[in-house]
Amino acid sequence: MLKGSLNVICIALLIWGWLDSISSCLVLKTGLHFKNIFAAIPQSILSVKLNTGLPNKGTFNKLLQVLTPRAAKIRYWAGTQKVISSKIRKFVQTPQKSGPARKLSIKAEFLMVLMKLRLGLTNEFLASIFSISASSCSTILTTWIKFLSVQLRGLVIWPDKNLIRTMLPASLAEKYPNLRCILDCSETFIDKPRDRKLQAATWSDYKKHNTLKYLVDIAPNCHISFMSKAWGGRTTDRQIIQQSGFLDLVDPHDLIMADRGFPIQEDLLFKMANLVIPPPSSGLEQMCSQNVAQTKKVANVRIHVERAINRLKWFHILSSTLPVTMAHLFDDILIICAALCNLLPPLIV
Repeated sequence: MLKGSLNVICIALLIWGWLDSISSCLVLKTGLHFKNIFAAIPQSILSVKLNTGLPNKGTFNKLLQVLTPRAAKIRYWAGTQKVISSKIRKFVQTPQKSGPARKLSIKAEFLMVLMKLRLGLTNEFLASIFSISASSCSTILTTWIKFLSVQLRGLVIWPDKNLIRTMLPASLAEKYPNLRCILDCSETFIDKPRDRKLQAATWSDYKKHNTLKYLVDIAPNCHISFMSKAWGGRTTDRQIIQQSGFLDLVDPHDLIMADRGFPIQEDLLFKMANLVIPPPSSGLEQMCSQNVAQTKKVANVRIHVERAINRLKWFHILSSTLPVTMAHLFDDILIICAALCNLLPPLIV
């Protein structure tokens, strides 16, 4: 029974390129242990990127080195705690332990959460790989997702206007010298909630599915500079713009580029900023040559935000259907994936 299950896991690992040969997997007798998995991951840049989302193993090790001192003090997530009455609490001695003993090393836990985000593996499958229970796997993942969102948030920054101008690519400097950012909204499917109000709030007429919707904003060099919290799929693009805090970051004379589905001219006018969108379509009438040229000009720049979103969706947890049980972690997941994307080489030079 164990041998059959082990072979299935080996085949899956081989497909994803984790093991050089099946023989390195068959020698295991009691399950796939982390030290064997990590040692067997090929050292090529492509393989590390495919399995973790990081550009290379050097980045993995450097990030691990920075995170380890804080990760060593992690208190594992234990769910919502009941508030104890102060009258009772004063008779209860505060426990000295910070939680259960680690079942995996910090390095193993870090790798596991990266694999969860990048490959979208189920907790049960990850648990079998790392030889732990599914409940322990869930606890570790929840803890690390909360932890990483705090630690990596600084990688998603809104650059200063003067800094933007210094890193404005030559291809954009001439056409849009005041370009501050390019923005768009994206959606991730979620399982249908049981609650009818949540069903209605998350229903997306555009996707014809229950979704979580979020604003993605990139600087002219294609680094993600702003990531909103998630909203129900029913929320309009303008509502997200108004309620996400994005407008608070806009400075006078900024040039914001978006699709024609963002009617935010008035909102930006109050900030003394400008909006660039493709000219409105004229129904069945043919566009004039001037509008065609303007549409093409904007589209050639807006394609970069689409490329950035595609890179973000390369983390399979954002491109697959999210379980409702993970919805409370989605804002943290967005920040982590955006931060990891910013560690990759720039999309435009």
